[in-house]
Amino acid sequence: MINIITISDKKYMVDVGFGNNGPTAPLLLEENTVHENLGVTQMRLVRSKIEEQTDEDQRLWIYQIRHSPSSEWETTYCFTETEFLPQDYEMMNFWTSQNRRSFFTYSILMAKMIMEDGRLIGTVTMKDGEAKKRLGSEVVETKTCKSEKERLEVFKEWFGIRLTQEEERGIRGTVAELKG
Repeated sequence: MINIITISDKKYMVDVGFGNNGPTAPLLLEENTVHENLGVTQMRLVRSKIEEQTDEDQRLWIYQIRHSPSSEWETTYCFTETEFLPQDYEMMNFWTSQNRRSFFTYSILMAKMIMEDGRLIGTVTMKDGEAKKRLGSEVVETKTCKSEKERLEVFKEWFGIRLTQEEERGIRGTVAELKG
């Protein structure tokens, strides 16, 4: 989910929930302007159609990143400027939290931004049992958790999250549980 905000008659897209490849600052809705992201990673917005579309004339905003100035642009997601209502968000949230095809129902995903003097300098991420710390574009530490106990330690040490016993029990028996 992104938000579109207007400041002094200019529209910006803001996305605070996409994770470590997401925009690190509001992006002006302006095509092909390259912005610095984290480290040497760059981001931009383009307007185009996507393969699945049947209307050849419809254009979407497409958020793209590249991990260095010489690498290819990668499309990460697209969006329109159509206004969504609270009930639209309720339905999208219901689907992503309940449908078996949604990775949110079977994966643990976490991202934490590392700030220094008001600047973003790195990220800490976890997908299932794999944790990574990045400073700039460089991975400086990794940890592979083989058990739920190890993952809960990473929650505490890397993310500052302490689960209650009840929350820990809530993981047991789910498809996301590490069984090592």
